[in-house]
Amino acid sequence: MSQAPPILIAGAGPVGLVTAIVLRQHSIPVRIIEKEPVPKLASRASGIMPRTLEIYHFLGVLPYILKAAGQAPVIVDYEIPGGERVLETFRMFPHVDATPSRPFLQCKALSQSLSQDILRAHLARFGTEVEMGTELRDFEQCDDHVVASIVKKSADGKESTESYSASYLVGTDGAKGITRRRLGLTLDGESRENLSFVFADIRLRGLEGNFWHKWGEISNKMITIRKTEFSKEHFWLLAGGQNLDTNGLQPNPKSVTEWIKLQTGRGDIEIVEVINFSNYKPSMRMVKEFSKGRVFLAGDAAHIHSPAGGQGLNNGIADAWLLSWRLALAHKGLASAELLASYTAERAPVIKVMLEHTTAILNAQIAATWGKFGYGNWRPDKAPLWQLDINYRWSPVVFDETATAVSDETASNTAPGVQEGNDIRAGDRAPDAPSLLDILSAPPSVKRLFDYFKSTQHTVLVFASSEAKINSFASALNNVPAEVVQSAVIIPQETPVREQDLETEFTWTSKVDHALKDCDAHMYRAYRPEGSQDEVAVIVRPDDIIGAIVKSGEGITKYFSKILAA
Repeated sequence: MSQAPPILIAGAGPVGLVTAIVLRQHSIPVRIIEKEPVPKLASRASGIMPRTLEIYHFLGVLPYILKAAGQAPVIVDYEIPGGERVLETFRMFPHVDATPSRPFLQCKALSQSLSQDILRAHLARFGTEVEMGTELRDFEQCDDHVVASIVKKSADGKESTESYSASYLVGTDGAKGITRRRLGLTLDGESRENLSFVFADIRLRGLEGNFWHKWGEISNKMITIRKTEFSKEHFWLLAGGQNLDTNGLQPNPKSVTEWIKLQTGRGDIEIVEVINFSNYKPSMRMVKEFSKGRVFLAGDAAHIHSPAGGQGLNNGIADAWLLSWRLALAHKGLASAELLASYTAERAPVIKVMLEHTTAILNAQIAATWGKFGYGNWRPDKAPLWQLDINYRWSPVVFDETATAVSDETASNTAPGVQEGNDIRAGDRAPDAPSLLDILSAPPSVKRLFDYFKSTQHTVLVFASSEAKINSFASALNNVPAEVVQSAVIIPQETPVREQDLETEFTWTSKVDHALKDCDAHMYRAYRPEGSQDEVAVIVRPDDIIGAIVKSGEGITKYFSKILAA
């Protein structure tokens, strides 16, 4: 049987790049195109939330991200008028210590263009390069493929048109991209015509230090300027407010210098260069469907957020993370029809809730009731903005034999509702756990659970000690393609493990991939209710979401019947 044609990704921002990386991890052929002739320098969308850091870990790029990124800078709030006396300094995101189940609880700051550089370089390690100056102009859907009209623009401006067949098309081409419009899907929601925002990358003199300088509030007019990672003189300007006057503001050094002086009272800030500049009215909108046929939307193509909360980029990466493994199975001919349809079923309710949260922050900023950018009242380790508490319990492709199912009607209320310490259920994020001794490795090694998870496989965690139960689970897994699943038996902390006993006491070891001794009991605390004697298998999907919690081999079979084609 001939291989299906590649998957085409239109748009090579972080969302498109993450989609491409996961597909290449699955060895799926990918073509990723970007209409811009060269990568754009952009300091916006710099906030990286804890859940996104976890995704970067699974992608294999986290060390590069952490090396390049820094903490969100300290905000220095100045008095107006005058603009020089400091009213207060504070951190947008207070320090929170990591926990065994949540290893990343610090938000990081890295300009979007630098994140893209890292992701592009990682994608190139799989032999896939972004095609710059290449634009999706149109497409037609067929029963088993998509025919795309692609235009390449040369350095001298000449265009050449190509007809290209792809198995699937992923539109990560933004709110104004062709993909959503060609599907006939609308971004429904609201815009704030009474609010004006300005974004600009600038080079300036007169401000020093790695601070986020701030004058005023969005309830009136607010100017913020922060240093970037590019150079000592490179800063990012974000301004916004109900009374922000941008009349006459032009994207040139003299105009921006005079405008900042007028807004802040600071005459010592001199703009040397305006690298890029944009102004806009904030919108909070989303599509009702994230796909039609063989065409899928992710990121800004499917939903747009106000700047409040820093969620646009992070939600887009979450889209890509949940979509890409589904597409990989579909491309291999392994996915059930229900699996691809479940992308909208899972992401749409979550995006709706996240838009409600970020809009609430924006409204609070406008009302000047929260102060400090509206973050002062958030519990940082529980904030929905961290995205660690998001669940998909209502999903049609999760299965739980230990809890009552959640209906789709209640999804909007439960989407951000998991709290650390509560009993986990199918649809929740799978917690991490350190200090796991793999007794089957040579030599035995100690790792954390996240080091075992793979974006290319389900991971079945078996919490059972009886040989009959383990054999039941293992027998059911024999009917699942080996490329789709790996298994690990979790050995309780109190169970002694001696090398000489492996063949006599642990006779099941040849039937699983890993046998992990829970040395500090973090696994059992995170995954099993206190006092529970149930022997269960917890099936973690490739996107680190718990797909199922089952009590028998029949439960494993039932779960994978939702995921895999018959």
